Amino acid sequence: MNLKRVAFSLLLITFVLCCGLTATAENPLLSLGAHLFSLGNYDAAITEYKRFLFFHPDDVRVAETYHNIGRAYRVQGQWAAAIAAMRAAMLHAIDNETKSGYQLDLAVTLIASQNYELAQLELIKVTLRSPSPGLLRRAQFLKGVAYLYQFRWEEAQEVLQNYTDDDELNALFDSALRTPRKSVKVAKILSAIVPGAGQVYAGDWLDGLNALVLNGALGFFTVNTALDGYYVDAVLLGTTIFLRYYQGNFYHAGKAAEGFNDQLSRQTASRILTRLQEIANNSREE
Repeated sequence: MNLKRVAFSLLLITFVLCCGLTATAENPLLSLGAHLFSLGNYDAAITEYKRFLFFHPDDVRVAETYHNIGRAYRVQGQWAAAIAAMRAAMLHAIDNETKSGYQLDLAVTLIASQNYELAQLELIKVTLRSPSPGLLRRAQFLKGVAYLYQFRWEEAQEVLQNYTDDDELNALFDSALRTPRKSVKVAKILSAIVPGAGQVYAGDWLDGLNALVLNGALGFFTVNTALDGYYVDAVLLGTTIFLRYYQGNFYHAGKAAEGFNDQLSRQTASRILTRLQEIANNSREE
């Protein structure tokens, strides 16, 4: 009977040890977090990841867990939390190559949150660390993308030349540099001369027609009031309502020119990004 008890105890100890080794290799909290992430239940996934960090602060997977938390926050558009988690992942990275990989993903998050200058700073740090060719190539790609979102065509082209020498891409950049933009100054001057002319120049015919009719009507009533002898009313009408709409007219003309240029730049950036995606897909297939 004693031998049976000893044997049972040994089997129980062996079972516990095996379970302990399995839990170390595949932690249930991490597995549950990954499963919840794949289901799109990001808040619950974050909770499980944070629970793992609480119970295993010295585990080798801490950096990866922080990175996964950052990804979950990023999907939800919680940029500040995503950036903080990814910085924590970089801090706990066990080697420079892993740190560079996390830093590139941080740059992606910064670009998505429109923090382009901060993204460029992180990408420069990666480049200075002399990472593997694959990571360096990705860093060059992301630097070019950040410049594209800022409509800085020359800088983007210069950086992306280190990523690809695609002729079609170069043609798109040449077109972006040659495409004429609307002058904000010219738009304001035109609308100062003829209300609505600046908006028409910027391609906004409807707002231009509205400015012309409205300012024309107010000007007519102001002059007509003065001709009828109501000078005080004419002065009040001219210096308050008419002057306000007249000044707003060439202000909106400038905004119309800026909007035209912004839309044109976004369309150009979209075409370049589409071509870059095609190049990236072709590289993966090869």
